[in-house]
Amino acid sequence: MTCPAEALDVVAGIDIAPGTEVLLNRTLYVEGVRSRFGDPVWDLSAAIEDRHSAGQAVHWKGFPPAFRHACKLYLFALLNIVDDAPRLDSARSTYPHIKTILGELVPLRRYTTWLTDAGVTSFGQVSTEHLDDYLRHVTETNGDSAGTKRCALQAIMRLHLYRETLPAQCRLPAGPLWGGASARGLAHYESSWGKPNTTPRIHPDVMEPLLSAAIAVTQTVAVDLLPAARNLLAMRHLAHQIAPAIRRAPTRTVSVFETTKAQLECLLAALDRNDASLPGIRTGGVTSVDLMGLAVGGWMHHTELKRMNETPVMLATSGLPIDVDMLRANTFSTIGTHSWRDEPVDARELVGLLRHVTVACFLVIAYLSGVRTGEALNLRRGCISRDPKLELTFMSGQQLKAHDGRRERSPATIPWVVTDETAHAVTVLEQITVSDLLFPAFAMCSQNRFAFGATRTRTPGSINTDITRFIDWFNHEVAPVVSHPPIPGDPHGSIQVPRLRRTLAWHIVRRPGGTIAGATQYGHLHTQMIHGYAGGADSGFHDDITFEKFLHRAETIHDDSQRLERGEHVSGPAAEEYRARIARASTFAGLTVTTKSQINDALSNPDLQIHHGAVVTCVFRRATAACLEPADSSAEPFWSRCRLGCVNAARTDRDAASLRLHVTALQRDLAALELPEPLRQRIQVRLIEHRKALAEHELIRPMTTPQQDEDNE
Repeated sequence: MTCPAEALDVVAGIDIAPGTEVLLNRTLYVEGVRSRFGDPVWDLSAAIEDRHSAGQAVHWKGFPPAFRHACKLYLFALLNIVDDAPRLDSARSTYPHIKTILGELVPLRRYTTWLTDAGVTSFGQVSTEHLDDYLRHVTETNGDSAGTKRCALQAIMRLHLYRETLPAQCRLPAGPLWGGASARGLAHYESSWGKPNTTPRIHPDVMEPLLSAAIAVTQTVAVDLLPAARNLLAMRHLAHQIAPAIRRAPTRTVSVFETTKAQLECLLAALDRNDASLPGIRTGGVTSVDLMGLAVGGWMHHTELKRMNETPVMLATSGLPIDVDMLRANTFSTIGTHSWRDEPVDARELVGLLRHVTVACFLVIAYLSGVRTGEALNLRRGCISRDPKLELTFMSGQQLKAHDGRRERSPATIPWVVTDETAHAVTVLEQITVSDLLFPAFAMCSQNRFAFGATRTRTPGSINTDITRFIDWFNHEVAPVVSHPPIPGDPHGSIQVPRLRRTLAWHIVRRPGGTIAGATQYGHLHTQMIHGYAGGADSGFHDDITFEKFLHRAETIHDDSQRLERGEHVSGPAAEEYRARIARASTFAGLTVTTKSQINDALSNPDLQIHHGAVVTCVFRRATAACLEPADSSAEPFWSRCRLGCVNAARTDRDAASLRLHVTALQRDLAALELPEPLRQRIQVRLIEHRKALAEHELIRPMTTPQQDEDNE
């Protein structure tokens, strides 16, 4: 007698069995990770393109047993229905991405737990009354944000939307859910989509020494450590490859002595096969094996290695040559005028210092390129290229938040244009990583890093923690030795990586002439960036720049208005228009900005077109701007072609004070330098123009009170 075959559930036209793969219809980016329907944990990392995301697995043990199978079927539908998938009204993609799915699993688990507590054991038993009760439960819960409530409701809406794709016992009641209202409306959630970036900037007094420290570490400290670091990682890689089973076993289950001895035997044999050397140390003219280096590089217990009587015998019997300081750093370069270190760095300390080097490289790359956090973390070996004809350096990588048409193109065709400091930081990382990813997850020399470093990157949270540690290390160990300014605490708290991008936009707008490193300035950096992806609409960086321009313009005009009220004198052809625009622009004082379009409209308003230069203020009007050619369509003055006689020019008391300093400097040059006659004549003509402008400024100054004179100083 034969038993009838067990009926299988069918989802997306697929018969579901315990051995069915759960990622059948998704693009996979990692080989070897294949979870199956019957597994207690579903690893979805293979379907996630960017490798820095945390929480890439679903642990089914946390779901109520009564709903576990139904939730598995629902998740299988979310993963594998990619053609004509059911879509929420607010959806911006044709089917839910893996991150979206993972983000809704916690609300789904909470919902099924709530149903279980209510005595419901399947989705098919859920009534409209249950749904209304849950709506009240979510919306009336104290302590949850509107965003959390929206996510909780949206997870149920998606489950309801997929009801026709699921077996009958997994379906919520038919008909409009909660009257057809949106999750956003029910939760009273105000979306931040389309609004300016409100991420707090890093204070310039913090960012400047932080960037200086990061560049010093990547260009000096890292160079001193790299020879020993390469040797250490090579030996550690070999040690993981040849480790016997006892070394891979949990330490609580095996003998430390037996583990260390077995690992040493395997390592010595492997070093001999590879014609490699033992790490050495020289003390008082005597050369011996560097046991600390051997323990760290060979993945062994240092104390046990020193204690074992077998260690010297096994080392002598191996006959391997000894390479002095192979895993140690003894020579240190200067930062400024002082060496950054005096004491040797052994292998154990080297591992910790390499972590600081890694975070320094991240700071340089993420800040000076303007890339998003995830884009920096997903960079891979070989991402830097140079074009000798254009004299530009490119950095290619995965670009997040780009539309599908752009993402389909090769990243090599739409790179970021970066500085030499950024390219050097990438080069450093390429020498201390064991996989293609420049920021692999897990500890520096851990077994997991060598095994899984090619598929997982560091998370933003771990980088944030390391930045705090980097600042503490640099302030205590390096800054006092080399007389580098310490990195102070930031008014907004610890440094979080998303703040770097916003801070770069602020510096580009507020301090275009500020020196970053060498001859590089923020204005030059911005010019470079707009040639590549960072200057495109997809990168989002233009939005940050635009918002910073608006804030800067509004703050400047507010300051101008206060100075006029205190009696600041203004002269020049555009003086009256300057005063009129300041008066009209006061209407922006109470403006609440909620969208990017509002910012763009405000920036194009003629009343906000007041630009302060070094010695003159431009009340900009394109039709009469002497700095622009007829074919120019610029919406701002071209300062390098500024003409003092331009009808758009106005001069405040601040400009006059700067102009006097400039006149003094020109006079000093004429008296002290042996200048060619044509240059001397040009300076003399310029001095005549400047003195005339200063005389006119004072000539039409109205009578002022002593208090006004004091305010204008």
